[in-house]
Amino acid sequence: MTGLFRDAGWGAAVTVVLSVLPFSPVVGGAVASHRRGCRYAAGLAIGLLSGVVAAIPLLVLFVPTLLVVGWLGYGVPPSSPAYDLFLAIVFGLFGLYTVGLSALGGLGGVWARLHTDWDLDPARWL
Repeated sequence: MTGLFRDAGWGAAVTVVLSVLPFSPVVGGAVASHRRGCRYAAGLAIGLLSGVVAAIPLLVLFVPTLLVVGWLGYGVPPSSPAYDLFLAIVFGLFGLYTVGLSALGGLGGVWARLHTDWDLDPARWL
């Protein structure tokens, strides 16, 4: 079980480090499932876990950014009755982007391990 969390941690670390690039959760999920050496269902699960772990530090950056953007006047003002709905949509999209794309990357990592000779192990890179 500790290997599962280690591999998910590697995927989450790759996601956070590459977070300045678009679609970095796909790469993080692929790294996590490629390290795990599993089949598609387990690759989806390890990618999902990697996305959940990566979402925690990314939320630390996302919430203050959302507050600053609201303070600058973009989006729905906090005094609006639709502000709660706005926050639900924004955080739902954040979760879909981070966790959903990481799970998709988990499938891609399994595919890469089974059908190519690519080595996606980040421990080899460092």
